[in-house]
Amino acid sequence: MLQGSTVEKTLQILVVDDNKDFCMNCIDILESKGYSAVAVHDGLTAMEALRERSFDLALIDIKMPVMNGVDTYKMLKQIDPQLPVIMMSAYAVEELIGEALKTGAFAIFHKPLDFGKLFTTIEYTQETGAFIMIVDDNNDLCQNLSDLLREKGYNVKSANDGETAIQLSRENFFDVILLDMKLPALNGLDTYLTIRAVRPSVVVILVTGYREELGDIVDQTLESSAYICLEKPLNINRLLNIIQEKTM
Repeated sequence: MLQGSTVEKTLQILVVDDNKDFCMNCIDILESKGYSAVAVHDGLTAMEALRERSFDLALIDIKMPVMNGVDTYKMLKQIDPQLPVIMMSAYAVEELIGEALKTGAFAIFHKPLDFGKLFTTIEYTQETGAFIMIVDDNNDLCQNLSDLLREKGYNVKSANDGETAIQLSRENFFDVILLDMKLPALNGLDTYLTIRAVRPSVVVILVTGYREELGDIVDQTLESSAYICLEKPLNINRLLNIIQEKTM
């Protein structure tokens, strides 16, 4: 090997779905992207596959016979607690989807799959830096904070309103959310409570430039287990210290 050259690791992906045609198509598309993929068609076989070899990621259909996708996910996590899992569903099975999110599934994708979006999410599962979402209707603030956090090695997404933030929380497993309390349409408290129901373990840092005006809402959110409230203009060093402390 030439000095200084590197070998890129091929991601090993386990696809678990009882639809064999879907599995074949999925494998073809994943392999065309450069991934290595193996398909099994039920939860028990998925457990056997994971015991025999390691995978970097599992894509699991939620609605399967005998053992549903959420139960399969829980069993795979017992074998490999660090395995990132993306759930898939063609059905409106909200109870199972909610259970999957609450127990730590990285993302939920509805069929037919948006493979462009899936590829991006797959890469996010492999990043080592903490995954942060900035929720603020100020685009300049979002951009500046995103640039700063990326320079520090974090992975960042942003949303300009509560509804988008909630959707992104369903689709991604964030470590930290920076949540502005004064948002259009859905305020910070309602956004927070919905996200907390979906992702109980996420660390939420509130930010506001209207601490006195929004005092009651901020207090209610803190009482509902938000970590802290920082006032604008943000003390960046303090923010970075908090993020580092909560993601170590």
